[in-house]
Amino acid sequence: MRKAFTLFALLLALLSMQVSAQERKITGKIISSQDNLGIPGASVVVFGTTTGTITDIDGNYSLSVADGVKKIKISAIGMKSKEVELTASNVIDVTLDPSITKLDEVVVTANAIVREKRSLGYSTQQVSGEDLNSGQNSNIIGALQGKVSGVNITSLSGAPGSSQRIVIRGGSSIARNN
Repeated sequence: MRKAFTLFALLLALLSMQVSAQERKITGKIISSQDNLGIPGASVVVFGTTTGTITDIDGNYSLSVADGVKKIKISAIGMKSKEVELTASNVIDVTLDPSITKLDEVVVTANAIVREKRSLGYSTQQVSGEDLNSGQNSNIIGALQGKVSGVNITSLSGAPGSSQRIVIRGGSSIARNN
């Protein structure tokens, strides 16, 4: 009788552990309210924990959560974070709104010192993609030539597709032996 009681207690303990460890799989898609396209790389995290996943290139995700979980938090770069209450459904699609926060410009100066652009006491230069596309040069290095002060770009042979030499704020000499 004692063996049967011990076996029954052990079986009951194992079943209670199995019941408490049940999980369910939540799936869904994270889309943008601007264009209704999926947001790749959005993070989906169980609220209050570090358990989570990220969305694929189409904005789809799949996450295993414990039965007691009530909320998940979704966030993405450039979008407002959103906390979503879990319902009985295992498919939860979420639409994120864009965040209108303006990012400040950062400039990396000598010796990798990072400063905000507006706090510098000197001017900085910026070359945009439009500046590089405006010329006749098909090589990006050749397109930079003459656009930034202190940068000397020379072609080694003058032939199309030949390698180019870039000297940034370096010394120059007539003999070209810098």
